[in-house]
Amino acid sequence: MPMNLLLVLHVVANLVWIGSSLATALLVQRAANLGEAGKPLAEAAHELLYRRISSPAFYASFLCGVGMVVMSVDTYMRAHWFHGKLFFALCTIAVHHVIGARARKVHVGGMQAGKSGGILSGVLLACAFATVLFVVLKSTLVK
Repeated sequence: MPMNLLLVLHVVANLVWIGSSLATALLVQRAANLGEAGKPLAEAAHELLYRRISSPAFYASFLCGVGMVVMSVDTYMRAHWFHGKLFFALCTIAVHHVIGARARKVHVGGMQAGKSGGILSGVLLACAFATVLFVVLKSTLVK
């Protein structure tokens, strides 16, 4: 598979992944705030958004990213900007999984777990922003 096609698939998967993870976190918080009345919202956030949209998009993004690195290992490992991008990408992945765990907890009835959805969405967005920043500014980061 050509590198440019992998890159396009990686970026599109990232858009879907981050957008649906943000929506999951915010819906989980809303469901938690509603209490028992928020159960259907919690189910939709966990089952529809997180499990059927966000997680598959994450796996697609991850596989495309690994594919690009495997195709050009030397290039990526020598690129100093890549290490910063990789660090923040791993932070983004970690927050994604925390959001998923919180969504599952709220879905099964632990409404208190969803109270931090707003904070988690902010952290996810900040990590994703930093990841993109390293890629966009790569030519200015290394002279």
